[in-house]
Amino acid sequence: MKKQKTQLIIILVVLAVMVASYFALSAHNKKVVEDEATDDYTLLTLDTTKISEIKVTKTTKTEVTNEADSAADGTSANDAGAEASNTEDTSSSAAAGDSADTTASEALTADAAAAATTDAAAEGTSAEGTSAEGTSAEGISAAEPVYEYSSEVAYDLVLENGAWYLASDKSLEVDQDSVASLISKVATVTSNKEIAGVTDFAQYGLDHPSLSIEITLNDGTKTTIYVGDYNSVSSLYYARIGDSANVYMITATLNTSFGVEGSSFEKVDSSASTVETSAGITGVDIDASAASSAAAAQSSQNASTKASEGDSTSASTDTTTESAVVAE
Repeated sequence: MKKQKTQLIIILVVLAVMVASYFALSAHNKKVVEDEATDDYTLLTLDTTKISEIKVTKTTKTEVTNEADSAADGTSANDAGAEASNTEDTSSSAAAGDSADTTASEALTADAAAAATTDAAAEGTSAEGTSAEGTSAEGISAAEPVYEYSSEVAYDLVLENGAWYLASDKSLEVDQDSVASLISKVATVTSNKEIAGVTDFAQYGLDHPSLSIEITLNDGTKTTIYVGDYNSVSSLYYARIGDSANVYMITATLNTSFGVEGSSFEKVDSSASTVETSAGITGVDIDASAASSAAAAQSSQNASTKASEGDSTSASTDTTTESAVVAE
């Protein structure tokens, strides 16, 4: 009885611990969810009425072959081949000298021993060469890829006399509403995570940012937003403001809105498109009575065609019968 009570107490204690652990874990998960659901804090605020220029630069990354490693690999392979060839020549010469200086019976023994020694040496050389080759291959595979970066200005929007234009093509008519919509995206830039005191920006793709947004105000003040790598886990981008030592995680809004080409701001003549469409619709007669008459006419024509086909079939049958009577 005492043993059963002890077991019952142990079960109750274990159960209590499990319940406490459950509630503790639930509270932790709830806190994590609340932290993730917390509203983003303001990272940058700009007075859009004072923006006079928006310059966007894109940077592309291309992987290149490391020619130095390839050359070193080729040299190692040539050295290994030469070493193996020299070893084989030396062994052959030694075997020939031994067989010339000994008697027939001793020559057989010496040849066997020499052959064994040569095989062992050759095997050792091969293993050593393989090991060296393996080390070389491992060194190459462990080497980090080499990249080349190229940057170019995607577009440069400038405000002059109350109207925006492209600095690269002033003749192109810019859609002012599109630019206004673009500017609204930088009125307030938010972030939900800050990584302070960063010294290695390469790990966030900010040593060569894929997108650089330089905003100039009327007083000449410039603010640059750098957009780096995409974090697939959080579905956010890494970003940096100017020369700040902090890295922020932002949504894809800036990358999607500003990562376009200058031609996307060209104004489309919607009036011409409307006239063309209207003309196309006017050219079509949608008269219900006319359509009904056409359908009735088509039905009459189909009936006449069937009647004609029936008369032809009947005439053909009568002709066949008459022919049969005459034949009899």
